Amino acid sequence: MKILELFSSGPEYFVLSKTFIKRLGINPTLVLSHLIENQLNKKPETLENKYFLNHIEDISESTTLSTTKIKNAINKLYKIKFIDVILKKNNKLYVKILEMNIIDTLINKQDIISKNNQQHKTTTPLLKKKKFKKPTLNELKTYFLEIGAKKEETEIMFDYYESKGWKVGRAPMKCWKSAARNWKRRSQKEESEFPDYYDKAFEQKIGNDNNKVSRYHQHLRRIGWKSSYSPTAGTTWLKK
Repeated sequence: MKILELFSSGPEYFVLSKTFIKRLGINPTLVLSHLIENQLNKKPETLENKYFLNHIEDISESTTLSTTKIKNAINKLYKIKFIDVILKKNNKLYVKILEMNIIDTLINKQDIISKNNQQHKTTTPLLKKKKFKKPTLNELKTYFLEIGAKKEETEIMFDYYESKGWKVGRAPMKCWKSAARNWKRRSQKEESEFPDYYDKAFEQKIGNDNNKVSRYHQHLRRIGWKSSYSPTAGTTWLKK
């Protein structure tokens, strides 16, 4: 008999429940029992690879637990790899019961639960983790206007982070608005160092930083300089 069927049959259920309550606590055990019962009996909507649809409201009605306690229980079951979860809007959860992991826990003498609990303090709860969403160019332009940054800097910043995969160093970006404010401060500091005339030596000095060169050229245009190009002389700058 499979572990999922044991959870919904006769005296075996009470033996398993007692075992899991001692290891997990009562709330995660109640939630796990509901998830298993839902999968076995109701045949709900599924995704590929046996992910079954669950609703927070249904779990609450079945277990009498609050939404917060249910989410905490699901986080715990996820962290100890008893379940895998795909989150959807409107408190919808697609859950896959990791049956082999549950069996391993029952027969393994090592207390893997306590090890996972030690890691709990440094682990971000699954249901509270907010996925970064990069801004559109128009969203970035609007925010640049709100913070008083130069509009022409918008595309420079957007193209820069687009080429970097919206990462800051090696880490994924967490807040693009914070990055925009930092961009404004750096731009203002660099612009204060730009000469108010075309300086070829200065341009060569900053030549390895394409963003800085682009800002220097924009600075020149704002104060009345115009660039031109010829095959013989290359790019030259003249005061209008």
